[in-house]
Amino acid sequence: MEKEGHHPNIESVRHSLAHVLAMAVLKKFPKAKLGVGPVVENGFYYDFKLTGPLSDEDLPELEKEMRHIISTRLDFKEEKITLSGAKKLFKDQPFKLDLIKDFSKEKRELTAYHTGAFTDLCRGGHIENTSEINADAFKLDKTAGAYWKGAEKNEQLTRIYGLSFETKEKLERFLSIREEAVKRDHRKLGQELGLFVFSELVGPGLPLYTPRGTAILQEIKNFSRSLRKEMGYEEVQTPNMNKGELFKTSGHYNKFKDDMFTVHSHFTKEEYFLKPMNCPQHTQIYSSEPRSYRDLPLKFSDFAMLYRDEKPGELSGLTRLRSFTQDDGHCFLREDQIKQEFALVLGAIQKTMN
Repeated sequence: MEKEGHHPNIESVRHSLAHVLAMAVLKKFPKAKLGVGPVVENGFYYDFKLTGPLSDEDLPELEKEMRHIISTRLDFKEEKITLSGAKKLFKDQPFKLDLIKDFSKEKRELTAYHTGAFTDLCRGGHIENTSEINADAFKLDKTAGAYWKGAEKNEQLTRIYGLSFETKEKLERFLSIREEAVKRDHRKLGQELGLFVFSELVGPGLPLYTPRGTAILQEIKNFSRSLRKEMGYEEVQTPNMNKGELFKTSGHYNKFKDDMFTVHSHFTKEEYFLKPMNCPQHTQIYSSEPRSYRDLPLKFSDFAMLYRDEKPGELSGLTRLRSFTQDDGHCFLREDQIKQEFALVLGAIQKTMN
């Protein structure tokens, strides 16, 4: 057993905290249905179908109950279970039964973990006892909606996120850094400085840049153009709309068709799409005439407007859009030129980041 309140494997602590969270939620909502509770970056979450409302204001109450559970020094005990035993054990938990059905198809071994009177379907990765959790180094962070298995056709559950670190100091440092990041969030600064706006009439994920914002964009483009010129790239221009046949030829059609905007013509039945990337167009420029190995490397760059049919819930400021400018480049080269060109790209990245 490790020193109380400290554990070398923070992933195991976070996973165990997800179970403790489920225990606290069941104390408040005894008839809640359990989804999944994995480890994520900086913490954990657990999904629930609740029998009553829950908001971020309720999280301190759940935290208090979690700390009480931790103080009772409960063990995490593993049990291998059969398919029939799992169905019986979780007969009142529809989401667990759904997982059991999936696991049985994969012929996966089923295990359950018992913590006091609580039992969860879980493949493990836990601490031995709740006393190994530093009760001052975790915090319930926020609630959110989440579809079961991430599919919009499925039921929407309540997701509770938690943060967990080795020490209280690390938790406080993370919260402080995040608070400072919020103050510098580009969405907040963009509005305050009048750089870009969004309009319901234009549509979500389609930014409108003001004169100030456009001036900054031009400066960024000028800087990028200077880098591209140093690297020997020649600028090209390609259309925003292309035939579906182009993407079928390139292999993008089967992989990205659902992420592309379809364009319908009054005069042809051929499929057209707003382009989500520049690669296929640049290859068409390259293949438009005979090339010799002596012509290589041949480098094209493009400041292109791209379009992707992102899900509404995944749109975020200027980092996840349906329409965006991408300064893209493609280099056609010989095998013996790869190291040289790769070094140029790394150099450009360093200049950009510095």
